[in-house]
Amino acid sequence: MYNEAMSQTLVIKVGSALVTKEDNTLNTNFIGSFVEQIAALKKSGHKIIIVTSGAVASGRSEMKLEREDNIPYKQALAAIGQGILMNTYRDFFKKHEIVTAQVLLTNLDFKNRESFITTRNTLELLTRFNAIPIINENDVTAYAEIKFGDNDNLASKVAAMVDADKLIILTSVKGFYTDDPTKNPSAELIRELSVIDGSVKKLAKGAGSKKSLGGMSGKIKAAEFASNSGITTYIASGNDENIISNIIGGVACDFTVIHPMTEKHTSKQNWFKSQVKAGCGIIIDDGAVKALKERGKSLLPVGVSGIKGKFERGDFVEIYAQNGDIIAIGETNYSSLDLEKFKGCKNGEACYLAGAILDEEVVHRDNMVIF
Repeated sequence: MYNEAMSQTLVIKVGSALVTKEDNTLNTNFIGSFVEQIAALKKSGHKIIIVTSGAVASGRSEMKLEREDNIPYKQALAAIGQGILMNTYRDFFKKHEIVTAQVLLTNLDFKNRESFITTRNTLELLTRFNAIPIINENDVTAYAEIKFGDNDNLASKVAAMVDADKLIILTSVKGFYTDDPTKNPSAELIRELSVIDGSVKKLAKGAGSKKSLGGMSGKIKAAEFASNSGITTYIASGNDENIISNIIGGVACDFTVIHPMTEKHTSKQNWFKSQVKAGCGIIIDDGAVKALKERGKSLLPVGVSGIKGKFERGDFVEIYAQNGDIIAIGETNYSSLDLEKFKGCKNGEACYLAGAILDEEVVHRDNMVIF
């Protein structure tokens, strides 16, 4: 029975390794079982958004082509396969009298504030219509600079956008292991993580499946993004019977849960997070860390000790402590080139050395999200 107080917003990601078979045809047995679980959860009052892969593989099967890494080929195959994929979902959900809605996104839909708000509002309205949005990356129009890289990343950004309660990433293994379980039978399942640090990321590195772009490294990165948005993430095997229902119902089963590392953020803060230029940022000293985290201050030039990567004024960058931990993200008022000239200087001297008085703060508190 529907209980609004118990209703949750769930973003569930399914990968190509589950949705398609080795011959690239759609795995209708899996899709049918998956839809059964979603339909039951929907009947219980949960709001559900699906992020799915499988368009390229499905298109490859339709055209009877071997695996091809050429990007134009993949874009064409995605255009062919997306319709097949959506029709299959539609047919299965129709048996449960559930309407589906296709939503194709690129990173630009998150980077542009108006597009971000429009997309969020559309997804919210679709769930109010009791429809299930089925999201995939728009591979046809996406180019290297605006691609998500993998649908794990896309799913985490969607989860933050809609302020989801849970992100569930379904894969072909039971969760995050101490080693690759397909190669090392002694690998142990890590059942929960409260922090994602360098050691966890190092452990996650490794190749994905033949069809997967993200691999476990991509899933951990997505979980980190969601966790830093106050969202609980689960990595679990989509092949385990009733895995989604068991997770939501609190039934004991195998999975990895990544706990939120912060409280939930506002929509504006989540938009900030979606703008971050990965791998680029500002390294600050211990005093600046305390000023930001404990006293709610803006970041001043005096607290900057180093620069990572190249960025321009107005870019959203990561802010690192001395040990490399990301403690915040924010919109920088200076380019990396200018900031390199006056890092560590006091405010008046900093502006003088920069050659122009721009802003006193490197990153203003109002344009920053603290982790």
